[in-house]
Amino acid sequence: MLGLALLLAALPARADALRGDLDVTGTWYVLVHYKDSATNNPDFERWLDRVWVLEESGSRLKWIDYPLVIFQDRDGRFERRAGMNQARTLAFWEPNADQLEQIQSGLEVNPRGSKTKTVRGSAAEGWRSRGAIGGLSANTLTYTETWSIEGDGGLPVFRIQDSLGGARVESLDGVTEYRTTEILPGGEELRGTFNRDGTRTGTFRMLRAGPVEDVKGSQSQAELRKKYAAGGLGGAIGSIMAGVSTEQIQENPEAVRAEVKKSVQESFSERGLDIDQSSPVIDDLVDQIMEQLEKGKTPEQIDRMIRQGKISPRQFR
Repeated sequence: MLGLALLLAALPARADALRGDLDVTGTWYVLVHYKDSATNNPDFERWLDRVWVLEESGSRLKWIDYPLVIFQDRDGRFERRAGMNQARTLAFWEPNADQLEQIQSGLEVNPRGSKTKTVRGSAAEGWRSRGAIGGLSANTLTYTETWSIEGDGGLPVFRIQDSLGGARVESLDGVTEYRTTEILPGGEELRGTFNRDGTRTGTFRMLRAGPVEDVKGSQSQAELRKKYAAGGLGGAIGSIMAGVSTEQIQENPEAVRAEVKKSVQESFSERGLDIDQSSPVIDDLVDQIMEQLEKGKTPEQIDRMIRQGKISPRQFR
């Protein structure tokens, strides 16, 4: 199959053409460093990452966006905050040597939240997905996303534009742009500026990556139910109450809740249960435990209730 790099080289040069020796197809790890002027803390350093897969499909490109990336080594990426699940660290995170090695060998991705677009065009004219379909009722609200890859002086500009509107309302548009300013030798890394609606601004890096695979241990509700029942998880969760005092519950219930949730998550993780997919189950268990605490039950009593199955995921009953 003709590689995209050869196709680019064969096309006539134009001002908006992509650089002829750059093959944009393949798997890319995208890391963004930015600040958000629309927040109460505009000076906080923030980051996000994702994986893009660009595949040739005849005269088109299939562009897959995976926003949930899984590293075996999670060092520096997330932190626990009071009353919250794990959140991204408020610093410009950079992968360490082991994490870079995993990027090169191939990352795991969670398919939840992934999106796929087919972009049409050519390297000389740019690539663009189709926009909204016409002919809809005047009362219909439509949401569309247009993805494009265009050249600016031979450097690719990746742009995602989303629009919500209709015939009788003013459209609400948003644009996320990754504008390449530098291609490192060999085309293995792209660097440039990141801009989301003029409020989230910063820089990005795109690194060539190995082939991705779905995260290991992804489970359906049926599999989760079976594993929960077989793993004796209820008794294990009960042990987390041992260090909780009545004074703590009365003085700072939110802190107790955060600690309970943290321990439940760790208990799930130790048994190979996916924390993201188990989130509704975890929240349900934490709610039940907190309800019993508010009723005056002691940690020892709650421990027994869990071990006896009186506190268990309602989804599995």
